[in-house]
Amino acid sequence: MGTTNGQASSISEWVILGLVVSAIFSIGVEPPSNPGPDLEVTHLSGTMDLSTQSSLDVFGIGEEDRYAPAEIEVDSRGVVSEGCTDCSTSPTGVHMNGTILIPNLVGQVSRIEIEFNFTHLSENVMDGFIGREWLSVDWGAGDLSGHWEILIVHDPPRWSPDGRTRAAFIPSDGGTESRTGPWIFIETLLDHALNARGCLPDSSRCKGFPSRDIILTATREPVAPPITIPHPDGWVQLEGSPSTSEIPTKMEGIRGLMDLGEEVNSSPWCHSPDDEMVSSRSWEAFNSGGVAIAPMSTWLEALTLPSSTFTPNGGTWSEVDTDQHGCASLVDENGTLRLGVSVR
Repeated sequence: MGTTNGQASSISEWVILGLVVSAIFSIGVEPPSNPGPDLEVTHLSGTMDLSTQSSLDVFGIGEEDRYAPAEIEVDSRGVVSEGCTDCSTSPTGVHMNGTILIPNLVGQVSRIEIEFNFTHLSENVMDGFIGREWLSVDWGAGDLSGHWEILIVHDPPRWSPDGRTRAAFIPSDGGTESRTGPWIFIETLLDHALNARGCLPDSSRCKGFPSRDIILTATREPVAPPITIPHPDGWVQLEGSPSTSEIPTKMEGIRGLMDLGEEVNSSPWCHSPDDEMVSSRSWEAFNSGGVAIAPMSTWLEALTLPSSTFTPNGGTWSEVDTDQHGCASLVDENGTLRLGVSVR
């Protein structure tokens, strides 16, 4: 579908919150405390109070519905992709599908129901290190519906040790509590289920027990064989597509996350090279100084789930609008693609 300016302005909110909130519904493999089979998350259910501006923007609702509860029901399954022609190992990850229901709204609509599909894949280049990640999201939410594709290239590879959860949490009152970041408390229930409650990042009302913005129950079962899915389309550079007189608008929300300088002449990247180009522009991108984009990583670690982290480096930031897509890309100073984001 076409991307409106209103949708574009909320894309950064989606990347910061909505996409990664969906990621907390991903699969988590954890050995149980007693001898037995490894476990994975197969279903999550619970509620999220929309207490922050980002959470309101993601769902397209107004200030009058702040603190409205969103009801979450999600199924999860491990996957492995086939068809990657330049992968050193077969990418593995998770596919999730479910609904988010926001009833009893007082604004212009009385209720919102979102259906979504989410896939996260990672390429393990060596034990404990990830070379690339792919994220795909179908988000059915009326005027805010869309499809997102994200590619993250880690150079050097990102360290992702199995014991990251133990370092991020400390024992507390029969469960574990987050060391830093938003307050999260997690406890193990019967049949190895997990119960997590805590705060959204930047929540003004939620600082710790007994307050909470999110409460989730994760059902865990013995790990099942992954299902096979097609690998996402590859990204290609659109040669001969320098800057145009028009500035692209479909990815301007993402642009706000970057520290950009002067315009430069560079060909953009996209995974749909046959689309008709409408506009294109490139800018110098500055090094982030080691600051990583890792939204809600503490929530991911709380549920023993894979988290995505990206540290922007210097290089060139390019955007292109086609008749079907908006694409944004970051290439480093060597011309290597480090980040690709597209929406339609």
